[in-house]
Amino acid sequence: MTAPVAVTARSQRWLRAIAYGLLAELATIVTIVVIVMVHRYVLAKGLGDEYYAAFGERVGGIVGIIGGTFYTFLFAQALMRRLSANFVAHGILLAIVAVALSVGGSIAGHHGVPTGYLIASALKLAAGAFAGFQAAKSPAQATA
Repeated sequence: MTAPVAVTARSQRWLRAIAYGLLAELATIVTIVVIVMVHRYVLAKGLGDEYYAAFGERVGGIVGIIGGTFYTFLFAQALMRRLSANFVAHGILLAIVAVALSVGGSIAGHHGVPTGYLIASALKLAAGAFAGFQAAKSPAQATA
């Protein structure tokens, strides 16, 4: 029988960054789905499938870029409150996880990576790094 592996506090911080990256991308996806469903079943009932598909593409492109960046920054800020060091690295790891999920989903769904995904990826990386940079400069984080 093997003894359970102890998870150190340091590794928990890195695992938390990964989990927050997953949550950031999941929040983006849920936001897109909610907007599309509300539009289809509440605001614009009875239109053709082609219209809804085109609308979904537009919403995905806009919310994927703006919402993905927003949620990456939001979850990175939440993560920063739980850290005492390596803020920028944790923010970038969180963003890398979100980028990996979105690019992976794009390859699976679109069989490629549209330009919008590349822009969203760069913005997510910037958002994660910026949240970390902000936390590193914050006097409150220095005493945490």
